[in-house]
Amino acid sequence: MADVAILPYDQYTDAPGTLFVKREWEEANAAHPENFDFGDVPKGWPKKLTGPLVWNGKDLHAHPEKYVRLLKDDEIAEIDAGLKAFQKLSLPASAVAQSTFPLPKLGASLRAIGKNLYQGTGITLLRGFPIQKYNREEQVLIFLGLNSWVADTRLDQGIGRGICHIKSIKHLDPAQRGKIFVSAQNNDAQMYHSDAGSEIVGLMALSLPSSGGQSTVASGWQVYNHLAEHRPDILRILAERKFRWTANGIPEDGVRLIHWLNEKLYINFATRTFIGYAEAPERDHKFPPLTFEEREAFGGWQWISEQFSLESSLQVGDIEWVNNLHHQHARRGYIDDENEPRHLLRIWSRDSEFSPELPLDIKNKFDAMFKEAPTFYPLDEIEEDIRRKETGVFTASCKEETAAERVRTGFTKLVLG
Repeated sequence: MADVAILPYDQYTDAPGTLFVKREWEEANAAHPENFDFGDVPKGWPKKLTGPLVWNGKDLHAHPEKYVRLLKDDEIAEIDAGLKAFQKLSLPASAVAQSTFPLPKLGASLRAIGKNLYQGTGITLLRGFPIQKYNREEQVLIFLGLNSWVADTRLDQGIGRGICHIKSIKHLDPAQRGKIFVSAQNNDAQMYHSDAGSEIVGLMALSLPSSGGQSTVASGWQVYNHLAEHRPDILRILAERKFRWTANGIPEDGVRLIHWLNEKLYINFATRTFIGYAEAPERDHKFPPLTFEEREAFGGWQWISEQFSLESSLQVGDIEWVNNLHHQHARRGYIDDENEPRHLLRIWSRDSEFSPELPLDIKNKFDAMFKEAPTFYPLDEIEEDIRRKETGVFTASCKEETAAERVRTGFTKLVLG
């Protein structure tokens, strides 16, 4: 393999010329006069958030016991027994649930992880499962089984998918695959974002790249506190302006990107959604371009998130769960080993016991996306891409998508990786 350099993350942007790299954000921030009045936080919002959802990644990294849960030998054996119990039922993958994938002892611990994801730090890394001992179908079933105890409702990731393969398809002939819209399908870095639709995002590492690809997560509540003190104007832009893109559940006049409800901050946005990405790298022309203020706001959110982020070098078998309502996540760029490329499984879920009331903008979007339980569980990225082409979804640029396709899928084309 020829040597390929990974672009330093502080020089990365999803949209060159529109979204700021770190240096561009710092220059824009420094251009304001020293005593410039940035105003106050949005009306009725707190000046500072407190509680376990507020954390600095450097502190968690220094105390991994706060977010890393190591599996014991007897728990690994229990998971294997749960898999065998499910296989004896001869049911499809869509039937994996707490009742069909029994974990009599570990289940209680996984339920505690679910509670922590909603009411604690909002992040957990489960480590130590020997996933490579199992075939691909078994790997998928194990991931679904463990996740069913953490959050009991699986959500549709588009085209009826109950599971998504995070694996680059750049090496495939572009004429024989769908266009790449999302970071799930290439090896570029990605900026901080919320996945398009989920309360909890789960990722399981099946294989890892030869270099790069670290996972990063930032507490949205920590980012809020920093901006409330230093740049409250950015919070007002994200909380009060309406941003528009084409997707079911997004009204014509747009939605706000951060929300305050029942004494909690909610976040659900990704700049890629209305900018474009990879092989569809432009904003829908029926919407006006972002203003400089908006670009600066996104730059501030991105690079303050990076400042406080937790970076994890995943290990094979790791499962990382992140609260997608309060935190955002990103990824470093990576170099694949062509013989064993980076491959993660992703699941979107919510839990019926812990799920909160959602801000109306997020609720309307989710209601449009999650009308039916997912039934498609592809075993690899090729099977997944074939379904994309068969349905005509996620295969063309935003402006080529027809209204009929949007109605049929009930889903934004720019699903986030």
